[in-house]
Amino acid sequence: MKLRHFAFFLILVLLGLLALRYAGQLPQFIDLIRQMNPWWLLAILPVRFVYYWSSTKYYDRFYSGVYQKRLPFWKLFEGVVAMNFVNTVIPTGGISGAAFFAQIFQKKITQRESYLAQFFWYIATFLSVVMTLGLSFLLLFFSQEIALVSFRLILIVTSFLLFIALAIIAITINPRLFERALFVLTRPMNWILKLFKRGTLGAVQTRRFVDSYRRLVDLLLASPRHFLRMIGFAWLCIVCEMASITLVFLALDQVINPGIAGVMYVFALILSVASVFTSGVGLYEATMIATAVALGIPFQVAFSVTTIYRLIALWLFIPVGLIFYKRQAVDEPQGHH
Repeated sequence: MKLRHFAFFLILVLLGLLALRYAGQLPQFIDLIRQMNPWWLLAILPVRFVYYWSSTKYYDRFYSGVYQKRLPFWKLFEGVVAMNFVNTVIPTGGISGAAFFAQIFQKKITQRESYLAQFFWYIATFLSVVMTLGLSFLLLFFSQEIALVSFRLILIVTSFLLFIALAIIAITINPRLFERALFVLTRPMNWILKLFKRGTLGAVQTRRFVDSYRRLVDLLLASPRHFLRMIGFAWLCIVCEMASITLVFLALDQVINPGIAGVMYVFALILSVASVFTSGVGLYEATMIATAVALGIPFQVAFSVTTIYRLIALWLFIPVGLIFYKRQAVDEPQGHH
């Protein structure tokens, strides 16, 4: 059996385990669907498409704008959907997806460029999260709903984001510190690389990654337009998540302040980082429900919205991602991209 076929079999096993993890929520999901307005739920389909389109535009802008490497857009779109599928089934903080991406486009991009794109995606997403949180609180403030939020909680979250921002800056501007941090991260990463038949990362590769990252920062500072466009596409992905949450509320005949959807998503995203190796399962849902209740949403409504949104956002494109993954990583000869 070829390694890529074994990897596909392993992916199916992990997908089955993920499905079993959510199987207990299936009866509740079906009952909730029956009670909801189907037209609002159908409206989520184009929103999720825009999410993946925006994510694809980010990678398209990254490779074409930074490295002048143009990838066929719809082939790239398939790769992004498949990469999200891999990151969901093998939750490794984006490592598995970046390794997969480097594999299917190995004739176009290098492994280091794939990791740089993923790393900068997190930076762009973090900046977008800060902006979304600020706008959400402004919407709540001007609608006089900010009184429902604990100001202590706001201070804690703001301080946490500021600490993370300063930590990232401190690490990335210091080459030696950045290299040490990456060296620690490469230990679990190398197992994933072996799975996708990629070379493991040692001290030399880590040092080259740091050097490439510093050159990337210099390029972006020299052309801030590319930098802002990539952040814009990352932010549009967050807007799509907020729109999906809002549509689920509307399907339950609940009209909410968009700021509530923004705070629910951002808080869940931040706290789910602690469970990155389980795709945020459990902590993500609990945070969304707790945040919604703190903002004045009845518990039953918060629970229903979170259950529907999470299952739709997580599972809607899983079959599509599986098809694209099989097409690009198993069926097509490697390197014919």
